[in-house]
Amino acid sequence: MAAVAEPSDHVVAGVIIPLVTALDRRGQPDPPAVRPLLTHLAAGGVRTLMLAGTNGEGPLLPAGAVRAYAVEVSAMWRDLAGPSARIMVTAAGTGTRDTLERVESLDGLDLDALVVLAPTYFRHTERELHAHFRAAARHGRPVVIYNSPGYTGNPIPVSLMRGLLGEPNIVGLKDSSGDIALFARFCALAAERPAFQTAQGAERQLAEGLRLGAAGLVPGVGMLAPALCVGLLQAVRAGDHAAAAARQGDVDRLTALFGIRPGSSGIVVIKTALHELGLCPPHAAEPFLPLTESELAALRDALAEVGPLVRPHALQSGRRPE
Repeated sequence: MAAVAEPSDHVVAGVIIPLVTALDRRGQPDPPAVRPLLTHLAAGGVRTLMLAGTNGEGPLLPAGAVRAYAVEVSAMWRDLAGPSARIMVTAAGTGTRDTLERVESLDGLDLDALVVLAPTYFRHTERELHAHFRAAARHGRPVVIYNSPGYTGNPIPVSLMRGLLGEPNIVGLKDSSGDIALFARFCALAAERPAFQTAQGAERQLAEGLRLGAAGLVPGVGMLAPALCVGLLQAVRAGDHAAAAARQGDVDRLTALFGIRPGSSGIVVIKTALHELGLCPPHAAEPFLPLTESELAALRDALAEVGPLVRPHALQSGRRPE
């Protein structure tokens, strides 16, 4: 396997963590409570965070709450991760107006890019989606488009992305479709414009995505095992097929944790797992409900089995963020 070239200074390069939003018992954002997780990520070699995405429960939070959380988390992250730290924030709205209001609520923040999804609820034509992303790009910040058809119901075709390559502020694409053939076409499209790069968000396809030309990875399980995901990326870049396959297998083992509550987004499972590891409170926004006793027991058993993949002391008893 040939070594994979990577534009290391691009905003979607490397391992990007789709960070959870730490909430208190009332469901209000609690930025200081996420610091143990940020410390864990920085120690694991991560340099880029994506806030208010799916794992961040962004669509369930008011725009003002997202901004306030981003202000405090950005300051902590830049302090922990150093000069190479990067921050992106997701703007997910039902329509273009809602999306733009969320974009505008972030004015004045020191961000490296905005992550923008397609509208939700209604199905839209390609022309309508083009106008939506063009409007977001014309706000002036670098924009990374987020293809998540399972949540938005509006898949982003290659033809739409090709039509948007002329927008200089559209700099990248995060694809969580799980369609590896589609992702290969997105990577081929990126080769036509070096300033535009792709990131693979389907966790079971991280290694394959990198081999196809992805500049970065966006694994939710990277919150549990950041060094594992960084190691996978480095193995693919170095052309070490055996090491990459082994690390992808370990990522798959962690991804299996989401099966503890099938059919959900995985938010409650990942937050509870992080809480068990002493990294973040377990609370999720309504209408999410806590794990049942049987689900919690299954999660604890699963974490014990994958303990070596997370930090060595993670399963030891100690005070956990509440």
